[in-house]
Amino acid sequence: MKKILGILIFGLLTCNISFADNLKVIDGDTIVLNGEKIRFVGIDAPEYKQDCMNGDLLIYCGMFSKVLLTKKIGNETPKCISEGKDVYGRTLAECFVNGESLSSFLVRHGYAFAYRKYSKKFVKDEEHAKKIKIGMWAMKFEFPWDFRKNKIADNPSERCGVELAAKLKGYMVWLTEELPHIEPAINLNCKIQIMNLKELTEEDKEKLKKHEIELSDENNKIV
Repeated sequence: MKKILGILIFGLLTCNISFADNLKVIDGDTIVLNGEKIRFVGIDAPEYKQDCMNGDLLIYCGMFSKVLLTKKIGNETPKCISEGKDVYGRTLAECFVNGESLSSFLVRHGYAFAYRKYSKKFVKDEEHAKKIKIGMWAMKFEFPWDFRKNKIADNPSERCGVELAAKLKGYMVWLTEELPHIEPAINLNCKIQIMNLKELTEEDKEKLKKHEIELSDENNKIV
């Protein structure tokens, strides 16, 4: 029997929340305050376009994380304690509203996760949310870092850059014309990977090497 898919539309999305002109919420862990882009340090919230499954319902959990943060801030101006910059030039900070940590709030409500790779500060908040199965912990979901990794893996232009991806795709067109029996793909190392490499003859491999095409096997090992 065909599975029924329900789409949950949150009424919160249509709520009227007045912000100061100097504040903008980007997603569940990023705001712009007085023109400064601030990434909440120590947590990772779902990407804005990320969704989750709750039974047969498709939940826009990334969108809801942003709405939850938006409602929590209300018409207040967050006070942030900077901890430096990340590699993208964003300010890393913990931000507070009325003395309450926005990061802790989001993690305890299950719409952000302790980013253990960088900090253990919010682990207890996450354990609380997981224990009571609140927010995303009540659903089937991908951790944000896995979601980003999988998304990039499916998009060579994002993963390898537009110019290199175009070059690799050009090689793949040539490959399929010259050696129609092979199965090329662009792997995570931005190399052309022959999925059926074991089926290639030595003559095939020599032909490819003459064109300076680096090959890798199913384990991403360059051959």
